[in-house]
Amino acid sequence: MNGKTFFIGFLTGTVIAGAATMLTAPSSGKQLRTKIKDNKDEILATLTEVKERLIDIKEETANASKVSKESINTFIGDVKVLIENWKQDIEPNKQELTSHIQELESSISELENTAAASPILNKQAN
Repeated sequence: MNGKTFFIGFLTGTVIAGAATMLTAPSSGKQLRTKIKDNKDEILATLTEVKERLIDIKEETANASKVSKESINTFIGDVKVLIENWKQDIEPNKQELTSHIQELESSISELENTAAASPILNKQAN
């Protein structure tokens, strides 16, 4: 159920309840007309107030949505900047680690070549 349907139903019920109350209360014709006139003004005042409050709620909701959207966009932008800064911060370490790995691989390769050329290790393998 959306708010507009609920509001229309609420107003219709209020008007019908008010009219039924006035018509069923014992009073003279003059008093009844006076009550109807007085209640009509009250109902119109209430409707005007409700309308103003609904407009305020609508505006506040629109503003809250706008602020939320801006906040989310700001947050996303900040996260992107932080990720990019992190990538830049780890880049020197990444290059250093890659360099160390290459040195280790080179040392292992040299050891393998030395071991393959060593006569002592070749005799033990046979």
